[in-house]
Amino acid sequence: MTAPKKGSGSVANTTKRFRITASTNTGSARLNRLAASEYVVGYPQMSKQIQSIVKSGGKVVSITEL
Repeated sequence: MTAPKKGSGSVANTTKRFRITASTNTGSARLNRLAASEYVVGYPQMSKQIQSIVKSGGKVVSITEL
């Protein structure tokens, strides 16, 4: 068994960018209207951005790597 070669093509998570799509309820409950917001952040900021969305009453719909 041999150790994997260095520089195997994997990219460190710290350089990746992510698109976070979030929704918030903007209308009354009977209208069922949602507003979508998108945030593009780096990996180090992702956790803080998600916490901010949830704290403000939003819901994370998707997270996509760019």
